[in-house]
Amino acid sequence: MITGLLGWFAGKETNKRKYPRKKGAYRASTLLADGIERSAIGVDVSAGGLSFLSKRPIKEPEFDMLVKLEDTVLRVRAKVVREQPTTHAGARVWRYGMQFTGIAADDWDAIVRYTTDRPVAEPQNRVPLELARIRMTPDDTARLLPLALQNKLLAMLVRLRRLGPLDERVNPLVQYFYSGVVRHERTLMHHLTIQSKVVDPDLQAQLFETEFLFDDAGQNIEIIAGGPVDSRAAAKG
Repeated sequence: MITGLLGWFAGKETNKRKYPRKKGAYRASTLLADGIERSAIGVDVSAGGLSFLSKRPIKEPEFDMLVKLEDTVLRVRAKVVREQPTTHAGARVWRYGMQFTGIAADDWDAIVRYTTDRPVAEPQNRVPLELARIRMTPDDTARLLPLALQNKLLAMLVRLRRLGPLDERVNPLVQYFYSGVVRHERTLMHHLTIQSKVVDPDLQAQLFETEFLFDDAGQNIEIIAGGPVDSRAAAKG
């Protein structure tokens, strides 16, 4: 339902700087609609996507793949963002650049460890990874966050008195910041921060910041942090 968020986030320059791309050959295979697993040669990988070589052109715009990093096999779903014919070992091949659109939490962690030169099979460090935070434009929000989910999140803010009553005729005083996916109780969750304003009768504005986690269906929603913030500090961020 909300998988488009991951591809959007992975394509942002901020995220490309945050998650390094590691070059080097690795074993991979494509799992296309015909049900046949075909081998491929991995070229590089990052927490946002990967590149690989295929012996034949692929017509499907999005598909599953198996990726072997060290001794660990990961399953990912990704969409094609670049396609280029080239040569490898004297043979004609096709190089594909992919963005992840679906990946399990443990597999995401494994890729991050691989690209930061840690053992892939190493248990996840208890200290959470620092998250890049990307501001969503109104168009991004409308396109990537279903209206039903937006309404749920805003209603929670209203109940917490971090946002005034909703009015269909007036845009709510909110700004969305997306930080990608995190593992929460062994489940892949989207991390979203909402800045909201409450204006009192004396026209004094109070700014709040609330961090949400929600699953891909937009049904399981949790607030993990939040409260009033210094509006001047928020403006600098």
